Amino acid sequence: MNRTNFTFSPSDWIPCRDKKVLEYCRNIKREEMETLPHPNPEYKVRVVPHPQSAITAELVNWIWRSDVEDKKTVIIFPNPWKNVYNAVADICNANHISARNIHAFCMDEWADTDGRVAPITYAPSLGGAFLKEFYMRFQPDLRPPLEQMHYYTNENIAYYSDLIEEAGDGCADLAVSATGWIGHTAFVDPGSKAFAAESFEEFLTLGTRFVDNRRLTIIQNCMSPSFGASGDLAYTPCCSVSVGPKDIYHARDHLERHDLGYFGNSGYSSWERMISRLEIYGPVTKDVPASLFQLTKGTVFVSEDMARPIEKLDFVAL
Repeated sequence: MNRTNFTFSPSDWIPCRDKKVLEYCRNIKREEMETLPHPNPEYKVRVVPHPQSAITAELVNWIWRSDVEDKKTVIIFPNPWKNVYNAVADICNANHISARNIHAFCMDEWADTDGRVAPITYAPSLGGAFLKEFYMRFQPDLRPPLEQMHYYTNENIAYYSDLIEEAGDGCADLAVSATGWIGHTAFVDPGSKAFAAESFEEFLTLGTRFVDNRRLTIIQNCMSPSFGASGDLAYTPCCSVSVGPKDIYHARDHLERHDLGYFGNSGYSSWERMISRLEIYGPVTKDVPASLFQLTKGTVFVSEDMARPIEKLDFVAL
């Protein structure tokens, strides 16, 4: 039978619309993902069965080294990652590994349209989740001092980046993250007015600030467990406060996990397979803010499910 091609341009609101880039990323094979050449030898991709477990092991190692070397260690943490943080604390508790030298900075937090930061007592609070899932999970004698746990308040938005730099003698030792559907890291969305810049070089100088989140970010988060995985758009805050590209870029090391899934299938979603490829293998661009990781030292752990080919249905023309 005759087969008919139907071509079209991506919608104007989609940040990355270069069809050559999109097609290249769609066609990257599983066996290529760890071996494609990259100009930054310190940026590595690892395909593993369970990135969540890999990140857990890495964080335990960071805390263990901070303990045995008695060395202050500053880490930017994403939230909420209950399974990872509970497992890290449980392993440390079982092996009597002290987190006393860890200085933690929550990556972001919800806010309202007036710029007010959600308090940690707000049920879906990202800072509140971190304190519950990580800090409180440690045995009292192994916990860091509470003053070393940093989360956003109305008072510290303007100088949160300064707090990171002060604690870390210039920058964080480690930034941990995962990318979102729109290609953001933290709430650094493409096309965000808060992170507007004339060049990518200027973009990398922008620190913590109040953010009016893009619609796709709101849509993604309304499907998260924090909001009942319900699709309740009106229940999901439309604004946030977030670390900036500067805080991520200048960190000395980086860990990323690419295995998330908000639709009940634990990483099997097509949506994250594509943005994962764009972040890791596409051009470094403000259109995919998380692509800045390509310029850094770090490891991206990609699940086997995420590494599956992006299959396109081949219908027979009528």
